[in-house]
Amino acid sequence: MMQTWARRLLAGSMLLGGVATALPAVAYVPEGTDFAARAGSAASLALADVASDPSATALRDLLGEANRDLAFADKRDRAGIAEFYKERHYLPLWTENGFLTPRAKAVIARIARADEDGLDPAAYILPAPGLGERVAAAPSLVARLELIVSRAVLLYARQADGGRLDPRTLSKLMTPKAHYPDPVEVLRRVGNESDPAAALASYNPQHPGFQDLRRELAAERAAEAAPRPEPVPGGPSLRLGQRDPRVPALRARLGVAAPADAADADLYDLTLEEAVVLFQRAHGLSTDGVVGSGTLGVMNAAVVDKVPVILANMERWRWLPRDLGRFHVMVNIPAFELDVVRDGEIVHETRVVVGKPTNQSPIFSDEIESIVVNPYWNVPSSIAVKEMLPRIQADPYYLTRQNYEVLANVGGRMRAVDPGMIDWNSSAARSVRIRQIPGDDNALGDIKFLFPNEHAVYLHDTPSKSFFQRDMRALSHGCIRVMNPFDFADALVSEQPNITGAKLRAMVGGREAWVNLPRHVPVHLTYFTAFVDADGRLVTRPDIYGHDAKMIKAMEAQGGAPS
Repeated sequence: MMQTWARRLLAGSMLLGGVATALPAVAYVPEGTDFAARAGSAASLALADVASDPSATALRDLLGEANRDLAFADKRDRAGIAEFYKERHYLPLWTENGFLTPRAKAVIARIARADEDGLDPAAYILPAPGLGERVAAAPSLVARLELIVSRAVLLYARQADGGRLDPRTLSKLMTPKAHYPDPVEVLRRVGNESDPAAALASYNPQHPGFQDLRRELAAERAAEAAPRPEPVPGGPSLRLGQRDPRVPALRARLGVAAPADAADADLYDLTLEEAVVLFQRAHGLSTDGVVGSGTLGVMNAAVVDKVPVILANMERWRWLPRDLGRFHVMVNIPAFELDVVRDGEIVHETRVVVGKPTNQSPIFSDEIESIVVNPYWNVPSSIAVKEMLPRIQADPYYLTRQNYEVLANVGGRMRAVDPGMIDWNSSAARSVRIRQIPGDDNALGDIKFLFPNEHAVYLHDTPSKSFFQRDMRALSHGCIRVMNPFDFADALVSEQPNITGAKLRAMVGGREAWVNLPRHVPVHLTYFTAFVDADGRLVTRPDIYGHDAKMIKAMEAQGGAPS
């Protein structure tokens, strides 16, 4: 009869074919274990000894077979494992003399705590519980065990580095560049570092924003058992000096003590107003101290479980490049904010207007390559057809009065033509191009900042300055409108040779002028609805595009299945 340890290992080996298992009870790894020394001594074995090692022979044979039960989340993982073990002459990494090594136990223990990193431990196939017994009597099972651990290490590193979800399957407007670690390099690194668990964990983003959320995730989970405040009932706006039966609920929600005089329990007093202003400031709202529908909506949304939202935001951090750039621009779409960052410090910040929910701003990274002063606005065909065409058909010279010009193909070149000469009711009207000439009412204002991309979006000025005073600033057709754009330009060109903000300002009012940046500046259009502010507080922003909801649903549907 098969011994207990063999049955357990076989159960683990079957997992390569997709059978689920529980997480292991991992043995304690003594502090100070010199993993690098162990790896070095093992690697120094003579080739003759390796060739005579039954486990090495079994591993070589297993990797050489066309076994369909050797399932991997990514075909690159299988190729990487084969290359890695071949270069070490199929010498086992995770077992020694039939036992799991301290190195193996360390990485297994780290993977079992993947939930601390915002990942799902159930996604990783690990050795069955109790697999601390000797397995040397079954070299084929040792070989399988090697693959189980190596596969889990690679899957963890890939998800920690690049994420669990493919953003392009969630939205065509989520197009960050995919990045995943090389499987061979992962196994080499984790197999040789003195602290293999730390080496594996380092594949998670090291950005402060991610690490902040990781700490908040632990805090939220620790607080899950604590009672949450009840939502504040809806009703008319609450303001200083008013009495309202909802005031006690508002106090409880903000952690403000009841007044000494019980008769004033329903009074909206100065202490409560100060707490409301602090809440509004932390959540990017107008700090007027009035609890209207906007403030109340954000306040009640903050009562719900934050863990799924934190997980969605941690996942989006994984989509960003590991190197954001020593000097870079970051736009946070749901916060309606733009930051210029140098050496980890914000050197300029301003408000922005982003795309409406029906015209969403995309999520991706690129580089700002040029600045255009006195820009033409080339009207996108979607706007021309859906929003302008009916008015043009009724009065073609509407375009002239609004400082637009029509370009048509004349003699093989696009030239300005009389809008009254175009039959706007025919299909030929779709072949012309409409653009707005530079000027005070140009939709792009006096300046735009270009980073050529598949979405045809950019940063720009606007004549509609009042929009920046609104709390909800999802109002554009997808491009990012920047408040005080020349102040932004000052910061943007501060490291450019021979370009200054003063020179750019001096160009205003003339002809369209292009300024190419000798040093391209990384720009990241991001979507963070949860982050830690400068005061160390977790704050949230409305999920204006529904990305959180979609991602949370996708992660729940994914369950423990490898991505």
